[in-house]
Amino acid sequence: MSDNEDEDQFLSQVLSGISEAEIITIFFPLLRRALIIDTRQDEETAPLVQVMPQVSSMEERISMIERARPQFGKVRSILGIPWIKSVGTLREQGVTPRLVDRLMDAGMTHHKAKAAVHDAVYELSKVEHKAFVLLIKGDGYQTLWTARR
Repeated sequence: MSDNEDEDQFLSQVLSGISEAEIITIFFPLLRRALIIDTRQDEETAPLVQVMPQVSSMEERISMIERARPQFGKVRSILGIPWIKSVGTLREQGVTPRLVDRLMDAGMTHHKAKAAVHDAVYELSKVEHKAFVLLIKGDGYQTLWTARR
């Protein structure tokens, strides 16, 4: 299988999984952040769309969500998606519109769902930009080779 076929298959699985999962976590290992979407809701509590710090395991993420939203009980289904591409590719590859659709399926209005996803992606974009600036400056990174003079 070629790299493009692998990528297409991965994206297809991501998009179909988003439609089915109760909770979606897209984690960005290079940014050490995750976009969490919890579609569970009741009369007092809307679905959750939030950028959170990276955790070391899915068990830790589930525990964090259950503590933050105890009224919903145990997590029944969670989809974990590692995303090593840029934040902008979420939109380019159709992931953000699918997230909006999933939130609408959970009962959010189109306007609120689109705004929530946009705000979270914007926050991730700011983190990504800051990481690139630090990389260019060399802050937090070690040089593998020294320059010759």
